[in-house]
Amino acid sequence: MLSRICGVGFKTGFRSSFIKAYTLQSRNTIFRSLHSSHFAHNQEHLDAERSRPLKESNSPNSEKINEAVQIPDLTPLKYEQNLYATINIHNRPFLVTKGDIIILPFRMKHADIGDALQFTDITTVGSRNYTYHVKEGLPSDAVTIKGIILEKTKKPMYVKEITKKRNRRTRHVQVKHDLTKIRITELKLNV
Repeated sequence: MLSRICGVGFKTGFRSSFIKAYTLQSRNTIFRSLHSSHFAHNQEHLDAERSRPLKESNSPNSEKINEAVQIPDLTPLKYEQNLYATINIHNRPFLVTKGDIIILPFRMKHADIGDALQFTDITTVGSRNYTYHVKEGLPSDAVTIKGIILEKTKKPMYVKEITKKRNRRTRHVQVKHDLTKIRITELKLNV
């Protein structure tokens, strides 16, 4: 029964199969009846994990969202004229200023033409004289960067040759990749 539930056999060893099965939170009642002595020993640990607040999560994104991040001192940048910023869109960095047009090499499915976007994954803010860079990302309260979707289009069609190893035949495929154009409408400091 244990092998059907957790998807592993008993050949891998009782300890490893039980640990894999123990991680499945939704089926704890089944394991309580199968391994009551081992489960009762670890029941305190399981209850402690369930009652743990979200603030102590190990993933970097949840720490960024849940912690109260202090806004850095950006007064030198406040009086500068031309600001730039580095934003990440799907883990791709883009260096932008106000009025720039970003061409993304993919189609944004859930956004329509004319939609306003607010970028929150900002790693660098700077000017000609000063630069502030944080690898984990600036808090969204410190900088406001907004954009608007101009168009969703495609690249010109081209023919791509696809070959396989040890095969003389080449396939010719017509390819048109998607593009999304975004204009940066606002880049300002909230200091």
